[in-house]
Amino acid sequence: MRDDNLANFPLAGLLALSILVVPLLLWSGCASSSPRLLIPIAGGQAVTLDRQGAGFKPAENERIVITDAGLQTVNLDGNYYVRWSFSIRPKQAVELSAIRIEDVTDPAPLLLVNDVASQQDGGKWTENAGLMELSSTSVRWLSEPNQTVRVFRFTINEVDGRSYVLYQGVLYSQASKDAIRAMVGEVKR
Repeated sequence: MRDDNLANFPLAGLLALSILVVPLLLWSGCASSSPRLLIPIAGGQAVTLDRQGAGFKPAENERIVITDAGLQTVNLDGNYYVRWSFSIRPKQAVELSAIRIEDVTDPAPLLLVNDVASQQDGGKWTENAGLMELSSTSVRWLSEPNQTVRVFRFTINEVDGRSYVLYQGVLYSQASKDAIRAMVGEVKR
């Protein structure tokens, strides 16, 4: 009987310890999550991005706000691709002359958009990057487990000579990456 009590003691001790430690770990995990994240980008630099809900706040300054940076699925003649879509809304009367958008998530920047004759439609600038196959190295992250953060560098020039850079983060959960792959995969069947 003494052996049974000793045999159960480690299990009972672990159970009691887990009742105390697990809530503490969960609480400390929540307490340590920050509304700001420091994300490494191309060139060995890092940018701070502000969280909002399940993603990041739209990047903005006193002149413009990034209203969209997202991945779309595209069916072109029965072939399925993905592409980045971007939108910018000026906050005031601003004439944009050039917009350059790079994906700076990986060690080397990837140029996605280089609009040297920017035009607005209805007070908004919108552009799509080129089509990418799911097998492309630039979207291999769609197959990686866990969530993924992509960071875009917007270099914006105005007609009056002003120039500024904004960084927009985009967060893709495992579920959203699965949904994108499923949209392309379901249609191919």
